[in-house]
Amino acid sequence: MIERLEKEIKEIKASGIIAPGGCWIVRYLAKGRRSAYWYYKLQASEEIFPTKTEGKYTKYKHLGKSGSKAYLKAVEQVVARAKIEGLQRAIDILIQGSADLMEEAKKYK
Repeated sequence: MIERLEKEIKEIKASGIIAPGGCWIVRYLAKGRRSAYWYYKLQASEEIFPTKTEGKYTKYKHLGKSGSKAYLKAVEQVVARAKIEGLQRAIDILIQGSADLMEEAKKYK
């Protein structure tokens, strides 16, 4: 089972659509002259996104409105990262369970 889960992680990583760790999608309200609009951004815990100024980075990447190409791509990337994290937790649980099982088996030998 561990091999199967590791293979699935490799396949997701090979697709190249993974959001960096510590990134999430944030909704914010932008006010215009006549009304307000909801926009989305990819936000990181560190400055990782390049800006227009060479050598400068920011914590935010503008995605636009819900349904935009950038928004949908970011959602796909965050979902892929969440899948990898969940699969890795399952692998860790299986490894721990195996170690517990081996420890129990030693008691009865």
